[in-house]
Amino acid sequence: MLFAVDPTGMADAVTRYDPCMQVRGDRFVFGNGVLLYGPVEITPEIATKAGLPVGMTVAYYASIAVQGKAERRPDDEKWEDAARLVRGLATRLGGTIHDPRPGMDLTLDASVYSGQALPVEDVIEVLSPFAGHELEAEPMQLRGAYALRPVEGSVLFLTMYFPPWVADMRVQPPPPAIGELRRQKPCHWELHTSVPVQDAGPEDCQTVGGAAIALAHRAGGVVTDAYGFPVTRPEDLLPR
Repeated sequence: MLFAVDPTGMADAVTRYDPCMQVRGDRFVFGNGVLLYGPVEITPEIATKAGLPVGMTVAYYASIAVQGKAERRPDDEKWEDAARLVRGLATRLGGTIHDPRPGMDLTLDASVYSGQALPVEDVIEVLSPFAGHELEAEPMQLRGAYALRPVEGSVLFLTMYFPPWVADMRVQPPPPAIGELRRQKPCHWELHTSVPVQDAGPEDCQTVGGAAIALAHRAGGVVTDAYGFPVTRPEDLLPR
């Protein structure tokens, strides 16, 4: 992740990503096993040797940590979180990503986490106006999980609910952005679209972000975006 100058908003951005983040030496340490190193000065010699864009003077780069047995997750999952973090920071702070590997295919999604469950009837009442159609629940294979689908027609987002016991699975734990709520094994509603983040427009953000925030208000929960950052306004769902 490259910048022309070291962004003043980096400290605030990483704290929003993980309120319990720690600084150890030259790196930020996050609760999901991701590390962020920087700032690293880019000299003209480094820029030439690495083939970096002209005018970049500061770099940050992500890695993953070795976790204790109780927190251990597959490395592939941690690398995916690292890629989301870098993309989210670059999007928010005006950085440029320099990575020879193909970028992740992220879609315009939002997640709602809450320490309390809601009757499915309440969830349908909140989300149906944003979906533009009456929704109905269909059970999923996981015990207690369900998906909300339109009774008829099509919708921008599909909502899936995962009960608290799923949050204790190490493969895909709740994001650090929800803070202490992670320890409570929260309920999780995922609002998923097929719209790539780079193609999403303001109307899409208003619909998906507005629905997620309305549900979070009803459930007393927290909304996060596809990168793992908290969302408090619909327009925050896709910062430019």
